[in-house]
Amino acid sequence: MEEIKSMINKIGKSITKTSKDIIKNTKLTMQLSSQEEKLKNIYIEVGKKVYEIYSYGGNIGKYFDEKYEQMVDIEKEIANIKQMIEENKNVDKPSHYNNQQEIIDTRNNIPNISNVEECRICNSCGQKNNVNDKFCLKCGRTL
Repeated sequence: MEEIKSMINKIGKSITKTSKDIIKNTKLTMQLSSQEEKLKNIYIEVGKKVYEIYSYGGNIGKYFDEKYEQMVDIEKEIANIKQMIEENKNVDKPSHYNNQQEIIDTRNNIPNISNVEECRICNSCGQKNNVNDKFCLKCGRTL
């Protein structure tokens, strides 16, 4: 019985960690989209300004220096966010998180989830019994 409680506890912790990783990746992806959108808007703004300047016979000056600096800063931030996303993807998963279908704790040899469904545990003595058994093989109580 304690094995099952331990396994359920570990599964819960694994699910919690995985959920936190998904939330973290989602936030980073949203930050990345936001920064890329800012950069796109500056490109559009710069393009419009260049067009206006050239339409009226003007020249390029301080305005573009400032916009270039903004673009470089945003590009650095985008690179940082992408690096954080990659680092978050490469974080070691716990050993009991082998794939999305099955959870196994190889360190403690705890059976996988599908094995839990293949037996019935007696509420009185904790004995594992076959799924189809009506009575406990150890103490004889009704399952």
